[in-house]
Amino acid sequence: MRQQQKEEERPAVANVVKEEPAPYTAPPKAVAAEPVIRMDFTKLQVTGTLFNTYITATDGQFFYLIDQHAAHERVFYEQLLAQYQMEEKPAQLLMIPVVKEVTPAIQALAEQWLDVLRGYGFTVEEFGQRSYVVKAIPMMMEQSEAADFLDYFFDNIEEGFRVKDQKRIDQIIMRSCKQAVKANDVLKPEEITGLLRQLSTMENPFSCPHGRPTFIKFSKYEIEKMFKRV
Repeated sequence: MRQQQKEEERPAVANVVKEEPAPYTAPPKAVAAEPVIRMDFTKLQVTGTLFNTYITATDGQFFYLIDQHAAHERVFYEQLLAQYQMEEKPAQLLMIPVVKEVTPAIQALAEQWLDVLRGYGFTVEEFGQRSYVVKAIPMMMEQSEAADFLDYFFDNIEEGFRVKDQKRIDQIIMRSCKQAVKANDVLKPEEITGLLRQLSTMENPFSCPHGRPTFIKFSKYEIEKMFKRV
């Protein structure tokens, strides 16, 4: 009886389950931003041109065919967009201002397209009935390029142009760039060097704004395979 009484007087012990520590989990690693792929065309050895359209070059391992028109178009487009984003618009005054005649339909939209052109660095002012004088053009353009750019721009803003339609404006600007850049131009050696240097600094040096490649390359093996040497 006494033994039973002692056992009953003992304090009750809770049935405790010992928890195992949770396995260590390392904090998630920060996902590194994808590196911007660059292509340094200035390291290529230029060997010549083909059909006044393609620049031929090599780096010792690969042979390159560079489409000078696509490359120039990429440079022209990215430089123009960069200028649009600048607060100060680098421009060059024309010694002889250019007068552009417009249709009544284009004149009716003048407040809209004038803002667009000024945003890219053009200085355009009203000059008589349905006429506008271009006094300055973006610094990165030659006068002939600016003239072709404006011709295409005016030819395409009649059809439902709205300054708030950014997609439509982008299409016009992109196609205007294409019109401004001429193919089959004979480039001097220093012009080739300058074009390749500019292309090396572009965000996307691999294609023109329309998606065509700026260059293709062949390895020695691929060339030898074409000649059935391997």
